[in-house]
Amino acid sequence: MTRSPLRLLPWLARRLVLLAAFLVAAYPLFWMILTACRTEQDARRHPFAVVFTPTFANFREVFASNLFGRAYLNSALVAGGGVVLAVVFAALAAFAFAHCQFRGKQPLFLVFLVGMMIPIHVTLVPLNLLLGPGALGLKGTLWALVGPYVGFALPVSILILRGAFEGVPRELLEAARMDGCGAWGVFRHVGLPLVRPALATVVIFNLLTMWNEFAFALTLLNPRHPTLPLAIAEFQARGENASELALSCAALAVSVLPLLAVYLAAQKHIIRGLTAGAVKE
Repeated sequence: MTRSPLRLLPWLARRLVLLAAFLVAAYPLFWMILTACRTEQDARRHPFAVVFTPTFANFREVFASNLFGRAYLNSALVAGGGVVLAVVFAALAAFAFAHCQFRGKQPLFLVFLVGMMIPIHVTLVPLNLLLGPGALGLKGTLWALVGPYVGFALPVSILILRGAFEGVPRELLEAARMDGCGAWGVFRHVGLPLVRPALATVVIFNLLTMWNEFAFALTLLNPRHPTLPLAIAEFQARGENASELALSCAALAVSVLPLLAVYLAAQKHIIRGLTAGAVKE
């Protein structure tokens, strides 16, 4: 039985809208990669040309830069360490807020929610004083970034994971307790495996935020030991009158592609984590 052409119109319209949205969202990424494969002269004279002679000289220059390699390692250490600490602390707190009863539970949770409303940049001066030589003495080191990154990642991470843990059936938790599991065993062997989509969402969200953060890195780090956003800004500042467009795009492509690969690998988990609890049966 064939479908009427009129019945196919809504299906076709939805596909066209999705295709248009994909092209709008993906165009900057494709343009950046194409520009990175051009010479600087071609990138400035014919920035939108489709036919050109590709070159990988910009990528070779980026990888040959000691500054960029050091920045890549620094970003990996800061973002990786910050994500691990944020996920561990947020998962423990979210499980307690979802399935434990203790005095001050709701006020304490509201304190974390209020943390989402504080603009991070208003804390630059206090953190600069707190981490400076007269106090903790961490300014200029990578440790100066880990604490603020984890602190500002906790509110939204706890909010996402708390909703996920509340979706875990209490019967499973009670069955695990009857089998002899303590609080840690219930959390590790029952709670965590059931909220893996939410964990993936929190990991990707915090990784993107910490990997691309600029203001704290600019304020608290030593310029000789930058993270990737600072190194990319250094590439953009090259040249006498204007930045080197092709070289900057190559640096951006090298920094973005690993995040894109991680996101695509965990895409299904992220969608499930964001939509968990949106539909009630």
